Amino acid sequence: MRRLLDIAEEEIASFLRRGAAVAVEALEKALKEGVDPEEIRKMASQLHAMHHEVSDLVMEAVARYNPVASDLRFLKGALFVSYDIYRVARYAYDVALVRKKLGEGCWSRRVEEVGAVVKKMVAEAVEAFLTRQATKVEELEKFDDEVVDKSYEDALLEVLKGADRCKVWETVVLRLLERASDHAVYIGNHAYYLVTGQVRRS
Repeated sequence: MRRLLDIAEEEIASFLRRGAAVAVEALEKALKEGVDPEEIRKMASQLHAMHHEVSDLVMEAVARYNPVASDLRFLKGALFVSYDIYRVARYAYDVALVRKKLGEGCWSRRVEEVGAVVKKMVAEAVEAFLTRQATKVEELEKFDDEVVDKSYEDALLEVLKGADRCKVWETVVLRLLERASDHAVYIGNHAYYLVTGQVRRS
């Protein structure tokens, strides 16, 4: 027989999966030229509201079902994951603002490639948490270090040598994507904690 706590956790997991899809969509839209930042802001606000709904569900589950061990770690992690998902969408909003104010007519292969990696990281990180894949965090950290961070650092060095408007746009967007990828890594760390009960040290 299914526990009532299992049903509550499934409801929370459903929120997180839908939230991850919205965050990835927000990033995808924000990277396109001509996007209205207000559209992305509304998506971020939707995820902020979702974070509060998840918080309420977690508090209710703790109060009603007295979770222990891995159940308690799942509920604790879900609180953080829902916030990380919201932060990804908030960075997408910042990307859309930078595009509108500075990047009209600009295109960057590096931004396209890093954006695709970050979207993949976010989707896979949330799924790793929900399916309890502790080892996924190592792959996420590798993407973060070797693709996202390196691309931002390379762009920063280039812009310091002599900047035009599009180079400045590229660098700022890569910095925002770098922050979004950090949140994907954080989610991976929550998956590691959920499975092992240990906090992963960077």
